[in-house]
Amino acid sequence: MGEVGQPGGCDGGKTYRIGVWVKFAGTGATGHTISMEYFGSQQGKESLKFSGSTDWEYQQILFTPAAGVQYARVSFWNNTAVDYFIDDAVIREYADEEPPTAPGKWETELIEDGLKLTWTGSADDSGVEAYQLSYKKTEDSGWQNVSVPHVEGQTKYTYSLENLEAYQVYALKLTAVDEAGNISDAVIGLEATPGPNLVENPGLETGSVSPWEVWKNLETTTDHPHSGQYALKIKNLTGGGTKKINVTPDTTYLVSFWTRFAGEPVTSFGLDFSLFGPTETKVPITAPVSTEWTKTEERIHSGSGDKLMRLAMWNTTGVDMFMDDVFVGALPELPANLKPSVPANAKVNGTDWVSADLEWEASEGPYGVKAYTVSYKEEGGNEEWRTVTVPAVQGQTSYSYKLEGLSPETAYDIEIKAVSEGDLVSEGAVLRAATSPVRASNPDASAEALSLLERLYDTTGNGIFTGQHNYYEDPSNWYNKAAEITGVYPALWGSDFAYYTGGDFAGLRQKMINTAIAKAQSGAMITLTYHQIRPFDPKTAGWESVKAKVTEEQMEEIVPPGTDLYNQWAAQVDEVAGYLTQLKDAGVPVLWRPYHEMNAEFFWWGGRPELFKQLWVNMYDRFTNVHHLDNLIWVWSPNAESEWAYDSAPYYPGHDYVDVLAMDIYNNDYKDAYYEKLVELSGGRPIAIGENGELPDPKVLKERQPRFVYFMTWSEYLTNKNSVEKINSLYHDARTINNGGSGL
Repeated sequence: MGEVGQPGGCDGGKTYRIGVWVKFAGTGATGHTISMEYFGSQQGKESLKFSGSTDWEYQQILFTPAAGVQYARVSFWNNTAVDYFIDDAVIREYADEEPPTAPGKWETELIEDGLKLTWTGSADDSGVEAYQLSYKKTEDSGWQNVSVPHVEGQTKYTYSLENLEAYQVYALKLTAVDEAGNISDAVIGLEATPGPNLVENPGLETGSVSPWEVWKNLETTTDHPHSGQYALKIKNLTGGGTKKINVTPDTTYLVSFWTRFAGEPVTSFGLDFSLFGPTETKVPITAPVSTEWTKTEERIHSGSGDKLMRLAMWNTTGVDMFMDDVFVGALPELPANLKPSVPANAKVNGTDWVSADLEWEASEGPYGVKAYTVSYKEEGGNEEWRTVTVPAVQGQTSYSYKLEGLSPETAYDIEIKAVSEGDLVSEGAVLRAATSPVRASNPDASAEALSLLERLYDTTGNGIFTGQHNYYEDPSNWYNKAAEITGVYPALWGSDFAYYTGGDFAGLRQKMINTAIAKAQSGAMITLTYHQIRPFDPKTAGWESVKAKVTEEQMEEIVPPGTDLYNQWAAQVDEVAGYLTQLKDAGVPVLWRPYHEMNAEFFWWGGRPELFKQLWVNMYDRFTNVHHLDNLIWVWSPNAESEWAYDSAPYYPGHDYVDVLAMDIYNNDYKDAYYEKLVELSGGRPIAIGENGELPDPKVLKERQPRFVYFMTWSEYLTNKNSVEKINSLYHDARTINNGGSGL
């Protein structure tokens, strides 16, 4: 039986997210249940059900405690006959992160000086709070916003935008916002407001029909007009029309009017909208049959030769009918393409071996631009496009972006596109970029170091090198043990300058260096670690010094050159540099991995990101510029983040001081999130598993974490944490690269 943490207090009325990650060490478990128990005057439990997968699986429940429930906890009992691992268990007040559904597309009615919009409401688990309606003239940059409250149970919403400018095109955007502040996808569209009414006496408010054309007995009436005091009365078998109106050719006109009937008509009521040019063109319009005032609205486009137009009617319905508020006005043309413009003047300003510097000018469009996408793939290749997003900044007229994650000596196709509100995407600006050969952070890196680095780049995404750590007291032990189990030697041999463990310290270190040279000559890659003791401790200090604390004040004395503590630190690293010089003279490149797991407080150099970065730069500078250790490939290796290891990014010294980014991973904690973060931080540089206990799963490496280029299992963890079957499965996988049988 086990439990995760102490029971957590619960407040009635609140909802809690209770979740946990589980991964089984092997197959054979067909399923498993972990319990969420709650306590107080009300007690009980709910279940999180897992499939028994050997991949990390997450399950959660949302729990709203009833009155009387005071505590909750996650508890478990493993009766599956298979070991499993638990990580990132959480009991936390639930925060709604799901947006509402998008509102329905609005219907538009043109009103005097505005637009009347009607739409269907949204739905949301925690409740919609309001609808945000944003509008602007298409040429404007800023939006005007109005909020329409959501009403529970109401399905249709109406809002009128008033005092809009005549003869303008407006961009509209409608979203729903829930009570947690989540925003739905946007519904977008363009609407046009007409120009001035071209009909003279459109509401008959002069009390006269003039200047309308009267063909028979048209008259005005005060009998229930639609608006104002008068309406037009069209008796049965009478008719007429508006005065002819001048036409602008190739223009869309809005034609609208209100009608009602005195009784039930025998036939429908038809009108003609006539366009006069070389010939007369009649466009029939049918008014709805109703004894209530009803609006009819049509859009009619004039031809290239039209000069005049008129709305005409003749009543043959058998009953009197009435007309009021007649409108004919020009409509501005809506843009045919709502997409943003193509990013202009896009170019590649330069490349290195893993990146390209891009530049482009801002795009424009009726919905503005919220982001740019930069997509890239190898030139002429069949691979899928990879895409990164660059947020747009309002008012910014040009953009510069460093596209990272490219491969050395490779040509790329690149497309830059603008994305508007509503996710309309422009056509792409097409570029080509070619990366340069590999370079190390040290511009004077030896040919052997560059060759090793190129080997890592070439293997990235295609395979993974096996690796095995060895204690410096017996530097071949676990390397040979891996060969005994698998029949092949690991591709990577590793050891540690470490700390005093007794005996002839210098002699043991020299034995390690001699072994490193021999392993390199047999084809192995070499990686070395340094668990440095505190600078002010004696040379015979051991593991307790590495794990001991250094105060903030002491650390601030260690990193500035010239202080007593700096000089003591320099004396220690200078001694190590002497051994590394032997490797340089022997032509042995080294994956140099000092000060690992700095994003935790295991070691004296950890837990202080800014001071750590200065410490790293100090070593880099001393080894590179004082000792000229041009055979070093610099490997930065934080701990996988957990409750005892902080976010690693603040500890990264920067690309100028790092060649390979690695991560120390124990407890089978191969989460995709850790991998993806390392990929992002690397900017295309090789990434690796700097240390591991449990071996990674070859299926996961291939399908989800293909850029890991090597792993190094920590000494006895090879057999303490892994079965012979699992070791062989990885070492003999098709993507795995070993050192064959030549390791001795």
